[in-house]
Amino acid sequence: MSLLAIALALCWFVPVPLVGLGALALAALSGLTFPDVDQFVPLLRHRSALTHSLLVVLLCMADRRLHPVAAGLALGIGFHLAADCFPASMRGFATVKVPLAGTFDTQGSYMWLAINAVAGSYVFGMLVERLYDPQVQIIALVGALLLGATYLAGVPGGYRALAVYAAIFWVGWRLHRPTLE
Repeated sequence: MSLLAIALALCWFVPVPLVGLGALALAALSGLTFPDVDQFVPLLRHRSALTHSLLVVLLCMADRRLHPVAAGLALGIGFHLAADCFPASMRGFATVKVPLAGTFDTQGSYMWLAINAVAGSYVFGMLVERLYDPQVQIIALVGALLLGATYLAGVPGGYRALAVYAAIFWVGWRLHRPTLE
C-alpha cells in the first residue's frame, strides 16, 4: 500500500509525464497485491468482488492527474486476476464473493475474474496510449511484459495466465502498433 500512496502523491504533486511513468510503475507493483487487501478489511471476504475488480481503477480515472496510477493499477490488478482464474479448484475460498449478495458460482467467478483481467489490459493500453508518445508507450509495454512474466511465473496458475496474457498482448500489438516517428 505504501507504493500506491507514493504513486498517488507523485501524480498529485508532481504532474510531469516522466514522473507519471514512475507513478505508473509503482502503481503496477501495488496492483499485483491490491486485490488481496480484502483479507484485511472487516466485512469483506477473500475474493471480494469489490477488490477483485477494476473499481479502484475507475475511482482513479475520475481525476485526470491520477491516470498514470489508474493505468498501473489496471495492469497489476489484471495480472493478479488472470492468475486467480487458474486456481487448483474454483470452489469455496476461490470463488468471488459479492458483499451483501452472496457468492458467484464457479462459472460466474471465472467470468468475473477473466473479464476484469482483460479489461485491466485494455485500460492500461488505452491510458498509456493517451498519456505518452510512442517511444514511451513501447517502454511501458516492455515494462508491462517484464512485470507480467516475472509475477505470473511465481504464482500458482501463473504459467497458464502468462500464456493467455501473451496472446492478449500479441493481439493488442497487432491491432494497434505504436509507430515511431
